Amino acid sequence: MGREGKYIIRGKPGSGKSTAAMMVKERLENLGVKVGGIRTPEVRSGGRRIGFEVEDLLTGERVLFASVNYRNGPRISKYGVRIDLFEKVAIPALENSMRECDLVLVDEIGKMELFSDRFVEVVRELWRSDRAALGTAPISKIKFVEEICSLSEVFWIERGMAERVAEKLVERILRYLGRL
Repeated sequence: MGREGKYIIRGKPGSGKSTAAMMVKERLENLGVKVGGIRTPEVRSGGRRIGFEVEDLLTGERVLFASVNYRNGPRISKYGVRIDLFEKVAIPALENSMRECDLVLVDEIGKMELFSDRFVEVVRELWRSDRAALGTAPISKIKFVEEICSLSEVFWIERGMAERVAEKLVERILRYLGRL
């Protein structure tokens, strides 16, 4: 299986992975490309990060799935992760996007999200499909992330590179979709 149509942006926290992915989404949508999937923005209060939401890019539905206030479930650093809340939004968002969209965005494929076995299954299914897919992933060595990266064209990013990475990705995706 080749890497055609599958793309990953990798970098350290704060390097611009999500920023670049959202630039790609906006630019492609402006060109008539239908983009769906998920993003997992941080939630801040009083200047402090207190958790992460998962958002369905098609419907706008969102829920707080990782929080400093969650006491049950698995933990990553100071955050409790509610797999049930994550799956309630993420799984339908990804499955619907795989059926309805030209590009499926998965921001991010990281430790918190990988607590969900169902998420792993759906991402694996997406990466084995013909559907164009763009994901973001951390630089840490995580077995599933390495598996997905081996099936993808990987774009390494550092702070200040989001614009340049987005431009390259838009061109690659448009070419894959036959729109360039």
